[in-house]
Amino acid sequence: METNILKEIGLTERESKVYLALLELGSTTTGPLVKKSGVPNSKIYEILESLQNKALVSWIIKGKTKYFQASNPKKILTIFKEKEREIENLIPLLESKQKQEKQSVELFEGIKSIFAFLTDLIDTAKKGETYYSFSFGEEHKNEQVEIFYKKIGFKRQEKGLSVKILANKEAEEIFKKVYFDRISSLKKIVRITDFNFPQGIIIFRGNVVIINWEDIPSAIHIQNKKIANQYEKFFEELWKQAKQMK
Repeated sequence: METNILKEIGLTERESKVYLALLELGSTTTGPLVKKSGVPNSKIYEILESLQNKALVSWIIKGKTKYFQASNPKKILTIFKEKEREIENLIPLLESKQKQEKQSVELFEGIKSIFAFLTDLIDTAKKGETYYSFSFGEEHKNEQVEIFYKKIGFKRQEKGLSVKILANKEAEEIFKKVYFDRISSLKKIVRITDFNFPQGIIIFRGNVVIINWEDIPSAIHIQNKKIANQYEKFFEELWKQAKQMK
């Protein structure tokens, strides 16, 4: 197991075996090290040199013989942090090379699949970002969907998102009935409009999600900033004209 973990942080299999053998042997010559690690004698010096370059092995001369010893295992954590810093410095360079904006269309089927997708979208957001949602209302009569939206609501709250929900006037009574225990908080984020829209729509972080709750629940995810911006402008115009819940 230790060998696999060391390989995951960048050591080769032979480097991992030699380092672990050195930890157990302490200060040693290459003879016992070859026997303990199982690395061929012809490769042992090459592996030791590689580990020295990683600051995981040091050596001393006793008499005329060279003895090798493993560095403190905490050095591995230092190496890991250095790699992490290197990756962090690399990210801006890679992003600068990404000239074209990412865009895609995906289909999710099933409540669990839709919930997992929206949860990931919320988890990657920053506090204060605006989450826009058109609510058709009828979907909230379904008990499973009601639980779904309550969970999403808690996720948004935990993340500290700014939420705006536009609902059809027919949906106002449904909201009051289904979410009676949270109606005071809903009144702050929900506005009522006479405008009719066909399905539940979410606009968030350059994404548009259209959800259908009839038959098999499904969601179409459109990742496109221009389309999302158009939806946001449309939403904001309706928001200005909409009324607060009573």
